[in-house]
Amino acid sequence: MNYKDFLKEIFAKTATNRKIELTRIKQFLDVIGNPEKKIQGIHVAGTNGKGSTCAAIESILHAHGFSVGLNTSPHLVDYRERFRINKKEVLPGDLLALYLKRKDIHEKYDTTYFEISTAIAFELFYEKRLDYSIMEVGLGGRLDASVLLNSVITVITNIEYDHTKSLGKTLPKIALEKAGILKSGIPLVLGMTRPAARKAILQRAKELSCPVIEYDKMVTVTNESYDEDGVYYGISIPSYDFYIKHVHCNLAGAHQVGNTALAVLVCAVLGKIFGFKLDENKTRSALHTIVWDGRLQKIGNNPTIILDGAHNPSGMRQLVRNIKSIYTYKKLIIVLGILYDKEIKKMVRSISEIADIIVISKSQSHRAAAIETLEREVKKTGTLYYKFPNSISAFKHAKKIVDRDDLICVSGSLYTIGEVLGYYQKKISD
Repeated sequence: MNYKDFLKEIFAKTATNRKIELTRIKQFLDVIGNPEKKIQGIHVAGTNGKGSTCAAIESILHAHGFSVGLNTSPHLVDYRERFRINKKEVLPGDLLALYLKRKDIHEKYDTTYFEISTAIAFELFYEKRLDYSIMEVGLGGRLDASVLLNSVITVITNIEYDHTKSLGKTLPKIALEKAGILKSGIPLVLGMTRPAARKAILQRAKELSCPVIEYDKMVTVTNESYDEDGVYYGISIPSYDFYIKHVHCNLAGAHQVGNTALAVLVCAVLGKIFGFKLDENKTRSALHTIVWDGRLQKIGNNPTIILDGAHNPSGMRQLVRNIKSIYTYKKLIIVLGILYDKEIKKMVRSISEIADIIVISKSQSHRAAAIETLEREVKKTGTLYYKFPNSISAFKHAKKIVDRDDLICVSGSLYTIGEVLGYYQKKISD
């Protein structure tokens, strides 16, 4: 089996209509010796900002000389994006070797695509004897395969409405699913979130005797500003004796202030636990060199072209705020592709507030919403629109109708922006 065959085989194991449970992955990990229990994990859950927070934690710890693993999902272009060691993607041969080593056991327990990927991360990080292993929750927390991680700290970024069919229709219910990552006695760093969700999480933390470090009680951010090249702010965390007056973070968007400042807090807490202190200059450098694509990522000038993975109503509202506050343009052309299990009506309504033209598309994901579904909602807004059968043809049309002073934004789903990013990268390399 070569790497291409490996990808084809595991992609076919997507958990469509499979029960979400931990039985399969637990049995698999027991057989191979439980590598998940032998690593020092930083486990990150939440509705939005998980990936950005994980990438910022990775950058900060790496800048302080620690060996760091990062496991995230989904990937945008290349499966290897899910696995990083010291900010670099793992070689295809290493991933293939780990799968082939356990292929028979995966088949015995009928593990899913996500479970296979999580198991590879556990074993990879254990074999590399890393100082810290950062793992982003895939869905929820309580029944996510990553929950088996030996966490030395857990993080919940925020709670909003998303995946309501799987996680529940109220914020407290969603919060309890996310709080499934909490471990008895292990510290939780809690980001800014709504009162109803916060109350549910704090109650669960109390039941498990988890010390809780709350972002809004610990962190003061000052002098915030934003542009196309990132965010600028000052941060002080008096309880951990950490202060920086001027930071430039290379992730664009007002929301990245909260995500990256939360990452600084997480690392400060880790420092107190494990006996190291954050260095101002190393932290400053780390925040300026975060590796994280697809979040207000600029891929073109004249006209400006950006990709943003907003994939739920709160993410789309934040995208609207960011476009209003950061970019100048004559016309805004949105290339839009959303998954069918998302709140499409709310997302379309939000982006149509500022869009001059919407180009409707459909990604290759099996969860992609039908063109007709998006068209029905876009029509209600009265926004001028075009429709195309896939992300690439939609993007090509946007480029045909754009003027130099316009802005193209591709959004609605990480799958949609991933396909456009892959097309763009291939075109650049050709």
